[in-house]
Amino acid sequence: MVLPKTTIFTLSLLLCAAVLSTGCQGQTSLFSRPVVYARSAGDNYKKGLRELKDENFIESAKFFIYVKSKFPFSRFATLAELRIADALFGQEKFLEAVDAYKLFIKFHPTHPNVLDGYAAYRVGDSYVKQIPSDWFLLPPAYEKDQSSTRDALRELKVFMQLHASSKYLAKVKNLHLQCIRRLAAHELYVAEFYLAQGKPKGTIFRLNGMLKRFPDAGLDPKVMLMLGETYLKLEKKKKAREAFASLVKQYPADPHSKRARKHLRNMGR
Repeated sequence: MVLPKTTIFTLSLLLCAAVLSTGCQGQTSLFSRPVVYARSAGDNYKKGLRELKDENFIESAKFFIYVKSKFPFSRFATLAELRIADALFGQEKFLEAVDAYKLFIKFHPTHPNVLDGYAAYRVGDSYVKQIPSDWFLLPPAYEKDQSSTRDALRELKVFMQLHASSKYLAKVKNLHLQCIRRLAAHELYVAEFYLAQGKPKGTIFRLNGMLKRFPDAGLDPKVMLMLGETYLKLEKKKKAREAFASLVKQYPADPHSKRARKHLRNMGR
């Protein structure tokens, strides 16, 4: 039997509610407190917003879920769906938040917070929040799997295509640049690994790929120097000279250019 879309969405919201409640069972006595519901949908929604603003995400979700279940035909019910996603985001339940935001976009495509890009921005930000971070007891973030970074980059690119005039565009561009830099740092790490393993051809392949794919990552001078020096290892002097000359021409003031000039002098520029 195929369920109506509204039924599917309601079930999804109930799942969100279950996630909120089960995720908090272990901390109910310390972090959650009973709430007093109001009589109207609007008053409950406002209470939820106040809790959300104060970062009491568990309590805020209770109000929004109550609005959705008790006043399903109120205009506040739709708003409550989006705020449930915000509450999940606030609790750092980013996978669940992604699902909730995407469901909201799917079932409310003409809602103002969909049209202005808010929900899509939150999807991208939720993916960014899942990107591995640096911690002093663990390997650097750029050494870790970058699947979440690629997921974030995909969603952010979609946002920029669909919401080119959104007020959230500047924030999305900043997140996009963070992802680009993270992926570029990972590629450089892989290239250096190949070089250390005595695989210069693999290094060259990675470095050339970086120059094409991540021109805004801020690593081009280092990459171009490393590319030229790797070509030298392979005794491909023409390719090496081209790499060094491009570095000096494009980034004359960069510290890496000083070393490139030295190589060019030694090669009889």
